[in-house]
Amino acid sequence: MEPREIIKAHLELCCNVHDLLLEENTWLKTQNEVPSTELLDRKQNMLPQLEESLSNLRKLKPEYFSPFDDSKKLVNQSHSKLLQIFYLDRENEDLLLKFTQSTERQTFNRFTTPPEEITEIHDRLPREEEGDSSKSNIHPEDPKS
Repeated sequence: MEPREIIKAHLELCCNVHDLLLEENTWLKTQNEVPSTELLDRKQNMLPQLEESLSNLRKLKPEYFSPFDDSKKLVNQSHSKLLQIFYLDRENEDLLLKFTQSTERQTFNRFTTPPEEITEIHDRLPREEEGDSSKSNIHPEDPKS
């Protein structure tokens, strides 16, 4: 197979993967649940195709490419599509994680104390007197500190 054809086939596969991930992303956002097994099976079936495509790409050598065809453009398009795939896959992963966590974890809010209450707590704490340096290990006269 020609290098251009290998890259073109890889780009087409990347487009198919991207479409599938978009479908999964839409499912996750509209259904708010884990995708159907049919969609997961389709993703699983793409893995051997991706492995084969990567294997074919690894066999390519720079000297096989023609400087006169659009191989470089196809490589750049593949790279761009892969970046989109990585971004979308990460978003899907975050959504899946959210849906598979317990309800308590999904609704957990780390910052439940309002800022006003935190300020009140700080105001109630005893403050160090400005002239009392015995509580502090830092001495203003000491050049080492």
